[in-house]
Amino acid sequence: MNSRRWGALAAVVVAAGVLAVSAAATPGFAATGTTYYLDATGGNDANAGTSSAAPWKSLGKLTVTTFKAGDQILLKAGQVWSGYVWPKGSGAAGSPIVLSSYGTGARPRIDGAGTVGSTVKLHNQQYWEVRNLEVTNTAPATGTAGANLKDLRGIHIDGDNGTTLSHLYVDNVYVHDVTGQVNWIGGDTAGNAPGVTFQTGWDNSKKTGGIVFDTTVASITAPGSTPTILNDLVVQNSTISDTSFAGIVVKQYSGDAAGATATGWGNRASASDANFRPHTNVVIRNNYISQANTAYGCNGVYLTDVRGALVTGNTVYKAGTSGIEAYFADNVTVEHNEIYQTSKKAGGADYNGIDPDKATTNILVQYNFVHDNGDGILLCQFAFGSVIVRYNVLKSNTRYPIYLHSDKAATADIYNNTIYNNVSGYLTYGYGSSLAAKYTIRNNIYHSTKANAVLTASSTITYQNNLYAGTLTIPSTDTSAKTGDPKFVNPGVTGPYGTAASGPQLKTALAYALTAGSPAINTGLAISGNGGIDYAGGALYNGAPDIGALEYGAGSAS
Repeated sequence: MNSRRWGALAAVVVAAGVLAVSAAATPGFAATGTTYYLDATGGNDANAGTSSAAPWKSLGKLTVTTFKAGDQILLKAGQVWSGYVWPKGSGAAGSPIVLSSYGTGARPRIDGAGTVGSTVKLHNQQYWEVRNLEVTNTAPATGTAGANLKDLRGIHIDGDNGTTLSHLYVDNVYVHDVTGQVNWIGGDTAGNAPGVTFQTGWDNSKKTGGIVFDTTVASITAPGSTPTILNDLVVQNSTISDTSFAGIVVKQYSGDAAGATATGWGNRASASDANFRPHTNVVIRNNYISQANTAYGCNGVYLTDVRGALVTGNTVYKAGTSGIEAYFADNVTVEHNEIYQTSKKAGGADYNGIDPDKATTNILVQYNFVHDNGDGILLCQFAFGSVIVRYNVLKSNTRYPIYLHSDKAATADIYNNTIYNNVSGYLTYGYGSSLAAKYTIRNNIYHSTKANAVLTASSTITYQNNLYAGTLTIPSTDTSAKTGDPKFVNPGVTGPYGTAASGPQLKTALAYALTAGSPAINTGLAISGNGGIDYAGGALYNGAPDIGALEYGAGSAS
């Protein structure tokens, strides 16, 4: 196996309930401030709190204290607190404030119990790192269906002060069972149900979740002209499960709550819209996100209003609506993720693995294993957009493995993907005005065991040099089409798949590597700017180019 690729993806996601590590081991961080300790059973708020022998006791002590650059706030492992924590103050560049744990045992648990909006909160603060905590916020049932669903969050980092707030990191946390409302931007109010509301507008929608970064304004009637921008956001090495609306949310204020003429920065009228002021430099990596046990968990990652983002090394399991979605975003790379078994929940219309959605430009979707969802990859670039989809393995997606659903001003370049279909009547599908976008589809393997699976044709879709296997109607525009058995290593493989303990099982997709004699070997088109490596990190090209996501003989299947 190519060490450059798979070595970098060794599982670092820590399963729920395992031993916490000391915050003093924070990489690259040398403590220069004061270290404070909190012990729920052995502490006393009358103590100095600056040693493990004389710790504070309550979360309230943290909430009334203003901390300084370099300070550490350490909660004792194995202890449980109820309520919320909002420590005050900001760190500085190179000297963040760290909220973490000490000792050995389970992560310290903070339980909002549905009595607080956010269990862990930072507001108008920067240079913070939140590590090694367990966080939950479950509203108790009240006896009326949906009555316990409120606007709740687990970890909420926000601002409204018209400045740029930087270096906001969340690392090795376990956030779970956060109940909340599902408020949709549009839709039809006829679909309203307990805990689910349509037509709520941008600023009132999609802002509940496990970990939420968002911004607003201090006064809706006098919002000012300067946005609050969050910069250098990281969520990594964490487990987020059963959280409504989403596992991880990033969102900017739009102004729709105050009317169409209000000041806001979250909407994007064009690719160069100067009024669009997104959050910047976002990294979502090596997390396990599951919505398996909630009917209100709609997205794994909802990445909106960002410019410059990397979503990598994540496992997203049984989300509703979308595993990883970008919306009003620019310059986003989604790579090395496993997304599977996404299903429709809470009135959502979609159930896809990856979705570059409305007004998204310079989106790169590569090296992902997308399987057993409804749609595999949905290209839903309403208004405008540009996306490259390359070197992904798509397996057993039940509706549309590749769904073409963008507006006229959008473009998509789809090449060197391997699409294996054993359940759907479709391979690539689009309809109506969504076919007015420009789609270029080259060097892909389409292998269907379902006879006559549909490949939508249109004057705006260019099929070129794809390999078609199975009983298919080959698009007439593909004048260089290849046919025949691609001779995969082990098609139809059913695992292993990613878990909280293992991280993404990208190696499973090597079942779709080519074997000797495949008609995909050395018959591909040379494509410039192809990233230099295939799905598994093998160098491109090994001789002449191949068709599909895995280059034969490039080290990817060894």
